[in-house]
Amino acid sequence: MYCQYIKFTDVLITRTQKGLLMAIRLDELFDKTKRTFELKLIAGKGGLNHIVGWVHLLEDEIILNRFGGQELAVTTGMKSQEPDWLLHVVTSMKKRDCSGLILNTGMYLKNIPQSVIDWCNQNDFPLFAMPWEISCTQLVQEFCTIIMKRAQKEREYGDIFQSIIQGAPLNPELLAPLKNRFRTDSTFQVFCIRIRFGVEDTTAFRQAILHLENHLTLWQKSKRLQSPYLLFEMDDCYTLVINHLPLAYTQEIADQILDQFSYFSRRNMLSLGIGSQVNGIASVKSAFSSARMAAQMAYQTDKKIIDFQQMGFFKILFAADDTTILKSYEQQLLGPLEEHDQHHHSQYLETLRSYIENDRSLMGVAESTFTHRNTVNYRIQNIKKILNNPLKTAQDLFPYQVAFYIRDMKL
Repeated sequence: MYCQYIKFTDVLITRTQKGLLMAIRLDELFDKTKRTFELKLIAGKGGLNHIVGWVHLLEDEIILNRFGGQELAVTTGMKSQEPDWLLHVVTSMKKRDCSGLILNTGMYLKNIPQSVIDWCNQNDFPLFAMPWEISCTQLVQEFCTIIMKRAQKEREYGDIFQSIIQGAPLNPELLAPLKNRFRTDSTFQVFCIRIRFGVEDTTAFRQAILHLENHLTLWQKSKRLQSPYLLFEMDDCYTLVINHLPLAYTQEIADQILDQFSYFSRRNMLSLGIGSQVNGIASVKSAFSSARMAAQMAYQTDKKIIDFQQMGFFKILFAADDTTILKSYEQQLLGPLEEHDQHHHSQYLETLRSYIENDRSLMGVAESTFTHRNTVNYRIQNIKKILNNPLKTAQDLFPYQVAFYIRDMKL
């Protein structure tokens, strides 16, 4: 199975391009199947909010070395006669950030040790039991089918949002499936996440996505919000679309993204762009554009997060399709000073930038650059000659301010 997006709403996540990931909340799986498979929760109720990436049969603990997190395992306990075997299994699964363990009791597992039950309760690790007469294989198949069906539904939603962003006509047939989850006439806000990582970081990315999904679901319940959301891959961004979200919570969402992706943000591998909130599904395209622009600015200016509403003049610059024009403009205005600095170590570019930032105050430049006022004055006079510009008015300085903005874009 190969898809192009990540899902991140309700309980499921789907991801490819850099690996496939699908998940569903453990409590939902339990509620859906507990009667069919006569499942009983024995211990670890506090961990029912865990999410399940996949379901595995487990008879030999060696397989645990291949677990990467969010696995749910089912075992008949064939090796349970070995001392502390079951306790070793649950502790090892917990260390690997697994979601829970189902015991097929009656043949090899007659009784569940109290020490295991106590440990699972103390560590919020869900432990279930089902009768020997129930087929482990059928349970695994059913659980995986639930996950795959959810994945298919999420692919449909992701494809629709991609089509809308790419400019597809908003006909009723296209929008009809969305109305089962989203309020298409309400507000939408987009967050674009740019992440740079290699193969060695794949596990960290996978866990970050799963943890963020779980955290957002719990957060939304705690706030009693009805704000459906979806995460899919679009161009060079992981795009989070949130529907009907009060603006007061925008920063909280951004903070949660940075927190759950702390592995990447600490290493300067993540850039987050917050788009404008728009009204109606028809405006999602512009919301995506603003969020992607903000993420691009964050990436090019080495910032962790940029809000489109705070981009100011950069909105115009980042909207330019042909960046070679911007680069040419910057070189035309700042090139002469840059060349002079390279030959004479004169720091004229730094001085001019400070002169603009301090509104032509020589004293302000002197203080901000730790330079004597007379030296600043001397440099400014030479800069005026090199540029053939009096640099007296804001109108004189504005083109150079724009040129510095372009330079900060690191084109």
